[in-house]
Amino acid sequence: MGVAAIDHARLMRVSGDRVEAAARDGTRRQQHLARRLIEDAGAWRIWEREHDGLMRKVASARGALQACALKSASFLLIEREALFGYLTERQLRGDTRRRALALFHGARAYTDAMVAEHGNYVRASCSHLCACHIGTVEMRDGGFQEPMSRYEVLFREYFCAFCDVSLGARADAPSLRALLPYLKHQVAELRAAILAMPRTLPDLEREALLRRPTGDTIRMPRPC
Repeated sequence: MGVAAIDHARLMRVSGDRVEAAARDGTRRQQHLARRLIEDAGAWRIWEREHDGLMRKVASARGALQACALKSASFLLIEREALFGYLTERQLRGDTRRRALALFHGARAYTDAMVAEHGNYVRASCSHLCACHIGTVEMRDGGFQEPMSRYEVLFREYFCAFCDVSLGARADAPSLRALLPYLKHQVAELRAAILAMPRTLPDLEREALLRRPTGDTIRMPRPC
């Protein structure tokens, strides 16, 4: 049975609700990011404008193409999160951090680039949270769970390796450089597989089906 198309207004409404829910009940990281967005009116307006553009592309797609459009948006958001995530994960400081920012921002002032990347990270992370929620709960497509999480890990591995090689940040840079084409191929291969993946029920819905009582089941007594 197919899933009805989701219009733009609903996509935006569900997204706003998801950010607010994350600020209240999400993981520690989700609460931190969502609150940063909600508590800064300027950041919220920028996020709404960017997210609106992404959701309009999703809403304009039809049938199974809606899920593909949302997956493509998720890939883009993972890429937007990558640089600030790399700076944080590697705990870069001083000149190395400046050179890392210069790889993507050229001659832009260091402070401006750092502020821009932090903003990109917060907004992209919140939008990615919304996209995965919409894909899983509204579109009922399990591809937004484990496969998308696997893609996020694989893309981060490739991005970190690319930056490490470009910055000469590791002693094994020559061997890592030789590995880059392989990692890039893996990312592209997984991306194509996720886009081509037939819709599968999300894990939670599958678990609910497995737990549904049948004539062969009995209620177990509660332990004292």
